[in-house]
Parts: sequence; C-alpha cells; structure tokens
Amino acid sequence: MLAQIRTWSAAASLAAIVLTHSQSVAGLVAQYDVGTGANASVVQVDFTNGNAYQITLRWDTPMNGFAALQLSTSSISGAALTYDTFSFGNFVTGIGLGADYQYGNGDLWPIENYWHYWTKVDGAWEMAMFGASDRILTNGSADAWVFGSGDVPQSVPAPGLALFALTMLHRRGRR
Repeated sequence: MLAQIRTWSAAASLAAIVLTHSQSVAGLVAQYDVGTGANASVVQVDFTNGNAYQITLRWDTPMNGFAALQLSTSSISGAALTYDTFSFGNFVTGIGLGADYQYGNGDLWPIENYWHYWTKVDGAWEMAMFGASDRILTNGSADAWVFGSGDVPQSVPAPGLALFALTMLHRRGRR
C-alpha cells in the first residue's frame, strides 16, 4: 500500500512539473490535420498572447511555404489570412486561428508589427532570409509564423507527454 502511495505521489508530482513546464514554454491551443498526400509538414502559428497552433499539412505535389499557409487557413473553419501582393511576393499581414487574430503592416516602432517567418528542415529553427513563396516544402519540414517578435517559435511539447509519463510510472509501481 505504501508503495502505491509513493508511486501515485511521484506520478502527481511529475504531472504537475510537466503541466507547469508545458504552460510556461508554450500554450498549444489546437492542432489540425489538413490536406492529403504522402508527405507531411508542420505549419505553426504563434501569437503574442502565448497561444500556439500547429497544423500538420499533408501533400503530394510541390508546394511553397506561402501556399502551405493558404491551404492551412482555407481548410480550417473560422481561420483567416490577409496579405498584400507585391512584385517580389506576398507580405502576410494577418493570421487568425481559433479566437486569436493579429494584424500587422510592418511597422517597427514601438513594436515589431509584422509576422516573422521561420523554417526548420533538420534540427533548429532558422529565421527565413527569403519569402515564403520561395521556400519549397520537403517531407518532414516545418514552417512557423511568429507575430511581433524575432524570438524563435515556441517549443510546443509533444501531445500526450504527461499521460505517457504517468502511465509509465503507474506501470512501474505495479511491479
């Protein structure tokens, strides 16, 4: 009986740590699956209030980063995308997902009033030195849009991490 109490106490402590850490690192509000195909990429959108959304995009034909954002927002009920088109490409001005929406026209003062575009192929996030229309997605790649900050996209925890940890601790305690 004492061993079970210790196991549940340890499990509760771990859950509290994981949940607290998850909330301080990222506020994953929703995950979506969009499109069909053999390839998969992730589009992440981070708002200034800490809310993050992840879209797993499936595709077969070549697609650039801007088309991925367009497909993502057009496939999610209530989502919004606004942009201005120039000779050099598109400038994203607004993204809305769930209850979150932010618009920026590129002003730098007093805040960075625009969407920063990030890419990840293998490993770390990198701020894009090119437009989203110039990036061709690869299987397993990730794009992120972060509003009002040059900070790296949030580290969104894997879904079910806390549940997995609790299950493993519970099983260990039964042996």
